[in-house]
Amino acid sequence: MLRTSTLAALLGAVAVTGASAGTALAGQPPITGTEVSTFEESFSDEPFLCQDELYAQTVSGHSVVHLTRFPDTGAVHFHEDVHGKVVAVPLDGTGPNYAGNFWFSDTESIRSVNSGDLLAEQDTDFNHVVARGSDGSRVLFDFHAHFTVNANGEMSVGFDRTRMVCT
Repeated sequence: MLRTSTLAALLGAVAVTGASAGTALAGQPPITGTEVSTFEESFSDEPFLCQDELYAQTVSGHSVVHLTRFPDTGAVHFHEDVHGKVVAVPLDGTGPNYAGNFWFSDTESIRSVNSGDLLAEQDTDFNHVVARGSDGSRVLFDFHAHFTVNANGEMSVGFDRTRMVCT
């Protein structure tokens, strides 16, 4: 939700400032945009990690989104870092309360190849959550995904790994 609106706003700003690549922009410096924000959100429509019951969850933190567009080539580099805290309380009051920290990162590089007929892309995502329960339990969640689409338009690398430890 935050990422989509932020990316759209930055791409819009870059598009207005950047115009289309061509001889008029040859040798132009990169166009950059950065947005720093804080957030707080609450929801109660899903279980917390390692639990089956619904939890009222409150997340708060800060986000840094950076976008660079190269007018000469149309290449785009995007990076987002989100850090924050989470508090989770079971809706029915029977499970432990949790308090923890999380980190999310998304890095993307996109460039056109083959006279603009294809896009080559690299995308790497990380998601990390560590929380401690009021009963002494602990939760560790790690997610790492990456894909590369090469200049032939083929996925040459692609994986995702998820690890969850509930103690």
